[in-house]
Amino acid sequence: MSGRIVERVLLERAPLRVLELGTYCGYGTVLLAQGLPPGARLYTIEGDPRHAAVAEKVIRLAGFSEQTVELIVGPSEEVIPRLREKHGLMNANLVFMDHWKRCYLRDLRLLESHQLLAEGATILADNVLFPGAPHFLQYAKTCGKYHCKVHRASLEYFRAIPDGIAELRYTGAH
Repeated sequence: MSGRIVERVLLERAPLRVLELGTYCGYGTVLLAQGLPPGARLYTIEGDPRHAAVAEKVIRLAGFSEQTVELIVGPSEEVIPRLREKHGLMNANLVFMDHWKRCYLRDLRLLESHQLLAEGATILADNVLFPGAPHFLQYAKTCGKYHCKVHRASLEYFRAIPDGIAELRYTGAH
């Protein structure tokens, strides 16, 4: 389900600057990269160096160069504040969150405070109902900076467990 939502957003928005939080083994990164318009760049952050080593191989074997997909290894709370000066990301048109759910809100606030969200940017956050990111959802719905909807889905490997993916549109208000 979340794959179809990501595909739709990539087609509709054709983002040129994409940020993925949580590379894991790189499978989702490759799917994101395949949906990018020509000339786009994907920045993906993975905190675990072992996962990043596997992901690097997967991404390069899939045919994506460092000019298209840049894998950044380190904790998101350390990497996000350096994205502009160290990696050249002025702002992102699309952010895909699929890392530690307890970090969603902190990292969204970091993206805001470092002006890394383009006006109208889309933020997709996976697994917001299970295991869940209640503080993130509460903030997104009440802070006045986002149009927020939650697409119902089921957990990827356990269809009986309900889940959802949040789709936020950054209005830049406040």
